[in-house]
Amino acid sequence: MKIIHLSDLHFGTEEEVIVDSLQRAIRKQVPDIVVVSGDFTQMASEAEFNKAQTFLNALPCPYLAVPGNHDVPVWDLLARFIKPYDKYMRYISGDLNPVFKQEDVLIAGINSARRALPHWNWANGATSVKQLRNVQQIFDGFEGWRICTLHHPIHKVQDMPIDVTVFGRKRTLHCLQELKVDLVLTGHVHHASITTIGDHDHQTVYLSASTALSSRLRKQENGFNVIELSGHEMRIQILALNKGNFECIKSFEHIKTAS
Repeated sequence: MKIIHLSDLHFGTEEEVIVDSLQRAIRKQVPDIVVVSGDFTQMASEAEFNKAQTFLNALPCPYLAVPGNHDVPVWDLLARFIKPYDKYMRYISGDLNPVFKQEDVLIAGINSARRALPHWNWANGATSVKQLRNVQQIFDGFEGWRICTLHHPIHKVQDMPIDVTVFGRKRTLHCLQELKVDLVLTGHVHHASITTIGDHDHQTVYLSASTALSSRLRKQENGFNVIELSGHEMRIQILALNKGNFECIKSFEHIKTAS
């Protein structure tokens, strides 16, 4: 199976020429599924969500998505508190914690975006006990590749350009380790990196993505990730924009730990 991992599209800050380059690059990869780890929009406006929907409809394969903090209304506080995910659910997905299953691959999405937090910066994230229990039920008895995606990184991203607080972070890390999740896909920091966490019994790969389209770069060019799963082998490529084309700048191989 081939998976493309996109994040932080931020429609509203995109350049059309980069959108075209990204669409060409995705078609060239011939993926089985595209996973988008949040922040489809910049200000959660109707027009931005409409652009995001048009982009998703043009994908050559199914997609699985979770919201990001930018997909929750920023200035309309009434909408933020009463119906924070209304436009996301109308334009992107009606499921905030979606699941995709095909043969020996199971992907579970976790919504880490919140309308409010006990922190001055509501751009941060959170996970709940209820969400983790749901993930436990999803993976119960499944013996193939276990993959999770959420917008906010719960791991320490190498050279992370911004500080991130995720309420429930330690609990989530422990849960995913206990479940022997193989791969966790995140975004938010606009910085691609690969981190492995675990012990001799099991290693979980945490893969962060750069922003796919936004002009709001953080020391990295626009980019996306490609994951190929074959048997017990995982191959990851990090691609970055170079002179109008997305090119591989880093590759990584991982062997799935036997259950």
